[in-house]
Amino acid sequence: MSLERRINFDKVYEYGEKGIIGKEEFTSFFDRIPLLEKALRETEEASGLQYPPVFFEPALTIIRYPASAFSGAVIYATCKLMEYIGELQPCVVFSVPFVILSREETLRACAAHEFLHYIYITRALSKGHYMDLAGERLDSVEVHQAYDDTHTVPPEEWIRNSELVGLVKKVFNPNIDDPELEMAIREKWIDKGLPVKYTTAEEAKLKIPIAEIQRVKLDVKVLQRLQP
Repeated sequence: MSLERRINFDKVYEYGEKGIIGKEEFTSFFDRIPLLEKALRETEEASGLQYPPVFFEPALTIIRYPASAFSGAVIYATCKLMEYIGELQPCVVFSVPFVILSREETLRACAAHEFLHYIYITRALSKGHYMDLAGERLDSVEVHQAYDDTHTVPPEEWIRNSELVGLVKKVFNPNIDDPELEMAIREKWIDKGLPVKYTTAEEAKLKIPIAEIQRVKLDVKVLQRLQP
């Protein structure tokens, strides 16, 4: 299946049609899609595997932590189990404001980084290690960063592109630390009254619907690569 057909824009169209995001943001988002597609293809070529289905979250999502009342973290991208062509599949969800406002190298690194999370999730699901994905309570930024850093696979083992591997390590140390991006998101998204939603780290975790676990479809080629 072509990459284009594995990218789902339904929620972006919905927000645009309802006027929840403005025409300027709607247009800017689709102007940036060629860069994202380029980043996804780069990861596919470097890994020799198909990128998982891609969705988008139009609202800026900010995590609030119970142990850190005055701190929060923006979700730029995440891996989730989502309905795709009638099956539950591990998918990557990119934040619309992140796609619009991030630099190209950050977008490239993020696409590759989420792919590494996707591989980790596929491995855990294939082995039935559901508690490994649930993990401990994420009550602070520091605990969440440690969780994110350990729930991935080594880039050198999956990405045959030393420049891209270096970029992932540079941008994610352990997470994206980009004051310019943060300022742009505040000025061009939050201050303009564009959609923002708040969540907790627990709510943002990958949800494993045990009752529907048999419906989860995993990529056969990834499973073959995971075999010892």
